[in-house]
Amino acid sequence: MSSSTIDYLNYISKQINLYVASFFYISGVLSNLLCVLIFLSMKRLKNNPASIYLLVASLGNLVLFNTSFLSRLILPNFNFDPSSTSIVWCKLRQYLGHASSLTSLFCTAWAMIDQYLLTSVNVRFRQSSTVKMACHLVWLTLLSSVLHSIPLIIYNQLGVSRTTNMTSCSLSGNSGYQSYIAYFVTPFLLGIIPTFIMIVFAILAYANINYLHQEQMRTQIQQQLTRMVTAQAIFVLIGMIAYTAQTIYSLLSASTTKTSLYRAQENFALTITGILSYIGYAFNFYIYMTVSPSLRKQFKQLMKKYLRYLMCHCPCIMATNRTATVHSINHSFRPT
Repeated sequence: MSSSTIDYLNYISKQINLYVASFFYISGVLSNLLCVLIFLSMKRLKNNPASIYLLVASLGNLVLFNTSFLSRLILPNFNFDPSSTSIVWCKLRQYLGHASSLTSLFCTAWAMIDQYLLTSVNVRFRQSSTVKMACHLVWLTLLSSVLHSIPLIIYNQLGVSRTTNMTSCSLSGNSGYQSYIAYFVTPFLLGIIPTFIMIVFAILAYANINYLHQEQMRTQIQQQLTRMVTAQAIFVLIGMIAYTAQTIYSLLSASTTKTSLYRAQENFALTITGILSYIGYAFNFYIYMTVSPSLRKQFKQLMKKYLRYLMCHCPCIMATNRTATVHSINHSFRPT
């Protein structure tokens, strides 16, 4: 009974990892590509500080999905994991994944702060929400994330596990830095701190809106950006709660003796929370389309514009259209 339960749980975990993680990867890459397209193409969004933060967050998400997520959750399902065979990819995966995750999380947090500033009764606060300030803060965030992640290049190494006898990529060689990552960076810098910022400033922004009735005073694009940022922050919070809970559990249970059944149950739970921790990075475009009617309209117009461009400049489409037109003419003049 116990053996069959263990096999079943391990099988379900593998299936979840294969199909659900693949769905998250495809949805996440497509979602963030479309977000980048929107924020770069729409003039009204280009000159808004919140859209700059969200654009950089989307770019960070793309890097995250194609490094950390791809290598940890997708490639192992196909018995292919370069991070366990290539020391270069082992170091780059950890470095790029960590830097992009920090950048994405804190840019989303800055976007939430920006919405608080825009809705503030204090004129100086509103005036501090500028494109120039957003650009400075984005560059500062990028620089901090890149520099903070450098030790991961140094200390990540390929090693053979004593329990599984398999080669894997992990931190080694510096117990102090391992403790810093385990007890501060993972639970706080990648979890509690950005989550706290988003919660606090989301509450403050909506308190400002309710108190000042600024829904009538702000432009339509500002109102919809507030809804977009808030909805995005909610999904990020869900992911961060799952990620923080997983991290705290792993730290608390690291020295616990576990049976095979317990390990199978743990693996099943950690598979689900591990995938859910990426929910805040994967569905931003779909969130924006849901909460913003104006953005939906602009996106449809943008797609029509690109389709017209392809119709005019793509030879294969032009040839297909000409063939279809000739066929239609011949059919209309065919004698009965």
